[in-house]
Amino acid sequence: MRQIRPRTVMAFVLLCLLALPLGGAGATETPKRGGILTFVVVAEPPSFDGHREPSFALIHPIAPFYSTRIRVNPENPASPTDFVGDLTLDVPVPTDDGTTYTFTLRQNATFWDGQPVTAHDVVTTFNKIIFPPEGVLSAQKAFFSFIYFIYSAQKLAQDMHWYEKHILGSGPFIFVQHQPGAFIEGRRNPNYYHAGKSYLDGFRATFAEQQAVREQAIRHRQALIEFRGFPPRSRDPLGELPGPRAGRAI
Repeated sequence: MRQIRPRTVMAFVLLCLLALPLGGAGATETPKRGGILTFVVVAEPPSFDGHREPSFALIHPIAPFYSTRIRVNPENPASPTDFVGDLTLDVPVPTDDGTTYTFTLRQNATFWDGQPVTAHDVVTTFNKIIFPPEGVLSAQKAFFSFIYFIYSAQKLAQDMHWYEKHILGSGPFIFVQHQPGAFIEGRRNPNYYHAGKSYLDGFRATFAEQQAVREQAIRHRQALIEFRGFPPRSRDPLGELPGPRAGRAI
């Protein structure tokens, strides 16, 4: 059993990853497996390091490649307090008057290169965020429990800047390709530790800074959605489009 005992009080606030169909569906829905989710993103992130770049430009296209310690319950994503384990088996009850949390990691989680995800990876990730070495930026230093991707301790030992230009995670999708200024693609991780997930075969995130370009992408079925949404004057006409495009811009 792998355990982590950080001696500090933490606020468990995590991002529900893009609301992609990675987890369960609602009570009246039956998930359908397959398909490529295409979406547009407002900008291309300056780097791929999720500890350094806190913007939606990074979260939307990059978060699907990574695991977190715990996550928003995918069966109840609207709740701000309902969390379940991701790399950990569950959300532990604190001990020592609320100062100690003991996390038990899953035994079947691996990075795409085959290396198991261990407590050492999690602790090294925390150290990078909370105590970044000189020259390493950490936007999450003051709020280190908000959003963090678990990185490989081996890669960080080789180069603390490695994740700024590369992607290696243990999440539901595996990196396929990145065309600078154009798009990034991922495909389903066949060894994902949440059995049967994701339902998607993959995704393609297209970068488009201009709103008009994003609107046209949805209008002409080059993309299904833009996760940040549009103002009503643009949203309403897109939502009235016939066929599977209807409502995709909301």
